[in-house]
Amino acid sequence: MEKRLEAYERFQELLARGKSTNQIVRTISRRFEVSRGAIYAWTKGASPLGNRAGRITHTEELFYVIGALLGDGSIYFWKNSYQIWLLGEREFCTKYAEKVSACTSNGKAKTYPYRGRNVWFVKFQNAELYFLMRRIRENINILTDLLIRGDHSMNSLQLIEGFFDAEGCVKVIKEKVRRTPKINLDFSNTSLTLLEFIRRELKHTLGMEGRLTSQKDTRPNRQIMYHLRIYRKDAIRKFLLNVSTIKLKPEKVKYVENWLRK
Repeated sequence: MEKRLEAYERFQELLARGKSTNQIVRTISRRFEVSRGAIYAWTKGASPLGNRAGRITHTEELFYVIGALLGDGSIYFWKNSYQIWLLGEREFCTKYAEKVSACTSNGKAKTYPYRGRNVWFVKFQNAELYFLMRRIRENINILTDLLIRGDHSMNSLQLIEGFFDAEGCVKVIKEKVRRTPKINLDFSNTSLTLLEFIRRELKHTLGMEGRLTSQKDTRPNRQIMYHLRIYRKDAIRKFLLNVSTIKLKPEKVKYVENWLRK
């Protein structure tokens, strides 16, 4: 199945480049040993996995989903099903469920409370998304090719929004020496490679610089936590104008407005 999905990814790349149907069929058939009939069926919208396995469409919402899953998502192959889980606060899970429903063929995703814990979750099955997320986690640069399909800037903004909703924070820094609390934006993750990728997309899409730092946890068996922070006032303003994050809570709006006016 993985080889077939690899063939399908290559098929989509060639299609996006405007190659002729005959050229695409010939190239994919020779390289991946997929029947020509199957490839012709792909040109008419057929799935490489079969309709029951679940499909994805390369819409803007897909990149929000990818960003969210890179932050708070998990994938499992269990009892012959390809499962995708996301855990988080209710508002985040509700927003994610709407986005994932818009870019997959599995119907409407639903949110559920996680018993015994103050979090919610979304669980559904989709083989194509499962394998896509697995490949991205193995090689984050796969995202580069995906982002340039369609509107790169809009796709990138959705990726950043999904990841910030999962791993971001609008920090209000209150200090005695400050009459007006300071604001910064903070992405955090244990993967430096992932944060470097997000930093590059912030630069490409919004023209802003983020500062990378690390924080070592002295507790046993803890990974280093990396932070990507945005400090400049003009960058924070631009970010919040372009990224509709759930992390700007009502109780923080006043502090952010005061800081930006200062």
